[in-house]
Formats: sequence, structure tokens, C-alpha cells
Amino acid sequence: MHSAGLRAAPASAPASRCAAGAPAAARLPLAPPRAVALDRAAEEQAPEGHVRLAAPEGGASIHLFGVCHGGSEPEIAEFIMRELPEVVVVETSLNSAHGWAHGNTISRQDCLTFAHGAAPGSHEHRARMFAQYGVQLADMAHPLGSHLWHDLSQGGHALYNEQLVYVAAFAVNAQLVFGDRPKQITYSRMLWLPSIVDLDQAYGAMSASNYKGLAGGGHGSPGELATSASATEAVLLGERDAVMLSALHHASLRCGSGGSVVGVVGASHLTGMQDLWDSGDWRGLMAQGLLQAPHGPRLPESAEETGVRRALLDGVIRLSCRVDVQQDVRRVLGPVHPESHEAYTLAHELYGCTRMLLAALDRDQLAEVCQGWNCDMYQVLEPVRAVRPVNGGPGYDKALVLDLRTLNFEIA
Repeated sequence: MHSAGLRAAPASAPASRCAAGAPAAARLPLAPPRAVALDRAAEEQAPEGHVRLAAPEGGASIHLFGVCHGGSEPEIAEFIMRELPEVVVVETSLNSAHGWAHGNTISRQDCLTFAHGAAPGSHEHRARMFAQYGVQLADMAHPLGSHLWHDLSQGGHALYNEQLVYVAAFAVNAQLVFGDRPKQITYSRMLWLPSIVDLDQAYGAMSASNYKGLAGGGHGSPGELATSASATEAVLLGERDAVMLSALHHASLRCGSGGSVVGVVGASHLTGMQDLWDSGDWRGLMAQGLLQAPHGPRLPESAEETGVRRALLDGVIRLSCRVDVQQDVRRVLGPVHPESHEAYTLAHELYGCTRMLLAALDRDQLAEVCQGWNCDMYQVLEPVRAVRPVNGGPGYDKALVLDLRTLNFEIA
């Protein structure tokens, strides 16, 4: 769902073959020919956040890693350079062209060719730079002990997790496959498939999870969130788990027995993907059209309801994603329709205030994080709570918003 914001080969570039047939000189001389013992050694050297998925019949081995997006841990990239996979399947696309369609493939040569002559500092230039790093590392006898790798992974200008994965994939001449679906599909499905009540439930569950962390109890687990907000969580996580497993399955069969495939996804996907793979349920999910983007709600709704829907999605994204993702959602979905704008503005303001965050908590949790002075805070928040669609409310109230604007900003 998160794009690295780079540019390289266009989406129309021909699908690349597995690198199993590439000349030996194009591979890093880091390991002997594969054998069962080598697979076991790879298991032992794998960093935390790693699962080995059972390979399909006749397919390559599959190593799946969960990462913290934007982190700076080089262990996964180093595993790639030791394991020498033919294909690396990523959740985060190398660039917008790479992430334009599920299954898009890009290679080191694509970046070197299509980004030739790119202006310094441009996305094309950065993609070409990653490919050039890969070429330099491929020419070294011991790349992981080189000054270049130290600078890339630990130096003052160290790359973050996904960028190191790109470099490592290019260093071993692996094909880089976009395993997720285009962001426009996910954002559209998040907006239109859940009901307004579903979105409100997701907002409440995420607020409760965040306050649980604030109170020292740790964040709620993905399973807890899914129980409270199944429809929204299914689109944000479950559906995409199945989509990325589909890409891993295809890559494994394409590379064949004896080969190796590495998947790199956000840490929040790891458990769900393993469960779906082990049960085989991902196949049934893929049959439900997960790569199709809806263009409106399932049932007719008013312009005001559509405005509330968009505001609630904004609230869910705001509580669960980085600022750059929030901006990306607004950009991809476009402006709110004028007929829905007033309802959207009021609901957006209401769901952006602290009182709504607190109103989403049950009485016991509220008592842990907020106490009223000469009052019952749970009762104080009743007017805010009553506006929520999950409680039968419309999602906004102009008089309530105006009243909240008069409060001290620190407790509004």
C-alpha cells in the first residue's frame, strides 16, 4: 500500500523471467550451490519477523518477512544477498509505474535502461542509483563486508528497509515483483465497501487501541481490531494479504522446484498471511474480485451520508497511517463532491477532535485515561457519543461542532 515514490520502468515493460537462467557472472558469489542443508542454514540465519511458507507442489521455496515501513534494519536485505532468490515480491512498489498493476515486474536492467539520462534528484535517478549500487555489489567478492554496503546500511546516509531490499534484489539480479494491488483499488474499496457504521466501528476500535497503548497496556492486536471492525480491516489487511499471497504463489511456480522466492511486506501482514496460506483460504478470497475498484456505495445514500463516509475514512486513516499515507489517500480519491462538502467538513472536524476520540471509549477505559472534575466524564461525552452512526446518529451535528469550538482547545 506504501509506495517508495520512485520511478523506473513503465508498467508496460514486458514481464521478466526468473533469473534462474541468468549467467552465473550476474549472481553474487556468496553461497555454494543450493541443497537441503543450505535451506536449513538460511532458516537459521534469517532475521526475526520471518516465516517459511510451505512451497506449492513443484514450486520454489518461499521466505516471507515482515518489516517496519521506513525502518533501517539491513538484516532482510542481507538475507536476500545470501539466499540468492530468483524473485523478490514486495508490498511497497519501487515507483508509481511499478505499482500501477498487481504483479508488475522490474529488473536491474530495466532501471539502468529506462532511467538513462534522468535528472539528478529525480525519482528516475534514484531508481537508477539503486540499480547501480546493485551492479557494484555484484562485482565484489564479499559485498556484505564492503565499505559500500556499510555506507548503505549503517552510514550517515543509510537507506531504509525497502530501499535496501531493492538494492539487494538488484545485486543478486533478482526480479522485483509488486505483490500488492494498486493503491487506488485499496482506497476505493476502503471508502465504498464498508458501511458507514463499519467505518465508525473501525474508528472507535483504533482509538481504543491507541489509548490502550497510552495507558501502558500495549496496542490492541490485529485480531482484536478485526473483531471490532471486520469490514474495514478486511479491506485494509485481509484482502491485501490474499493478493500478496497470490503473487508469491505465482512467483514460486514460475521459478520452480529448487528455486527461492523472498517476500517483503509490512509486519502487520505477517500473521494474517501465514494463516491464510496454511488454510488455503486466500484462494477463495481472490475469487471475490479483490483487484476490482468500486465506484460508489453498495446501497443508495444521500450526499450528506457520502460526506460523512469520506470523513470517517479520513479518521480511520489518520489513526492508523503516517501523514504521507493520509496525503496520498486524499490525492488518489480526489476532492469531496460539492454537495457532500458541508457534511464532510463538519464530520471531519468532529472526528478530528479529542472529545470524539474519548467518546469512542467504553466507561472503564475512559476512566483510565481521562477524569472529569466535579463531573462524570462519560456523561459529559454523551452528546458526542450520540452523534456517532454506530449509535444511530448522523455522524455530524452543526450545533455540537459550534459548541465544541468554544471550548478550551486543550480539551476539545
